[in-house]
Amino acid sequence: MNKHSVIILIIVTLLLHAWPAWRHFSQFSREPYSTFRANPLSVVNEEKARPSMLKEFINPESVSDMVHVSSICELADGRLASVWYGGTREGSKDTAVFISIRDADSREPWSRPRVIIDRKSASEELKRYVKKVGNAVIFTDSEGRLWLVYVTIAIGGWSGSSLNVKMSNDGGDSWSTSERITLSPFFNVSELVKNNPVFFENGDFAIPIYHECFGRFPEMLWVRTGNNGSGISFRKTRMAGGRRLIQPSVVACDSYSGRAFYRNLASDRKVAFSTTDNAGSTWSEPENLRLRNPDSGINALLLSDGRILMAFNDSSNSRESLSLAISDDCGSSWENVSTIENEEGQEFSYPYMILGRNGTIHLVYTWKRRHIRHLAFNDAWIDIQKGVRK
Repeated sequence: MNKHSVIILIIVTLLLHAWPAWRHFSQFSREPYSTFRANPLSVVNEEKARPSMLKEFINPESVSDMVHVSSICELADGRLASVWYGGTREGSKDTAVFISIRDADSREPWSRPRVIIDRKSASEELKRYVKKVGNAVIFTDSEGRLWLVYVTIAIGGWSGSSLNVKMSNDGGDSWSTSERITLSPFFNVSELVKNNPVFFENGDFAIPIYHECFGRFPEMLWVRTGNNGSGISFRKTRMAGGRRLIQPSVVACDSYSGRAFYRNLASDRKVAFSTTDNAGSTWSEPENLRLRNPDSGINALLLSDGRILMAFNDSSNSRESLSLAISDDCGSSWENVSTIENEEGQEFSYPYMILGRNGTIHLVYTWKRRHIRHLAFNDAWIDIQKGVRK
């Protein structure tokens, strides 16, 4: 085969691979998104007056040697669901995404973890080679459907990742076939997920994601569901952040303004943030907060009274402690609230929080890479912790 034929073959191959993505992008509406759905559900005063804190393990008897990167959501019927990935070690071929469910107000234990997806089932469903699976985020959309957005890797490490989606209409009992989220016509790789979606008044939402190949930077994955959830489409936009900020956690302060908080890869070891005034379409240049962070995952949550709570590793060099801080000015200034975990030589990392319908704050995180720990507490507990520290 001569050089000319090889070039033609390469072009044809690229066009064939790009055609599905081109159709996808050409069908994506460029109309502006709706405004943020910023107001959390209100909480009755009686509930807020009684401080409460529950600590438990979701998987007290772990079904894998290593667990990491958990998320949690409230199902349409009020139950809680949590997912994470686990295996022999991070990056091993036997990793799988697990799920556990329990009643929100029950003291009954979480259900025994079961596998939603692993490399074998992902390969079969996606009809492509999958070397391993990784980070997963679970959430419920405005129509009550359960979403699982998860990472697969075909080659190499995290830089060779892709994002995929599964959905459930029965609270996680059964799931749709995995679909790869197409975000680029050609090199559709190196997209990862870690934190909560942010929702809009029209029912659409955006998931903060990040890129780790040929540079590291934060992005927004915009999801438009169409009427009655039909015609789901995706696109991504780059957030401000250069090549040092990943794993954005986005909080809507009101209909148009919000803050993104970033894991910072730079040597200054501080949590970084940027601001939007147009519901996430554009972001300001990042700045550093005073909060320390050892190049580790963070998570921020808007509370029922408008304050922002952040869970993070309050250290410059280790994940040995996990702390909470709070802001009453949309994330400009912060006050430390409580140290949740602190043990030398151990890891407590990758926090993820949600606000339940009754105002309960649910926090899940990696506990020594052996368990997923769940904390459930309320605003009154936070206020007491603030008083203790003063």
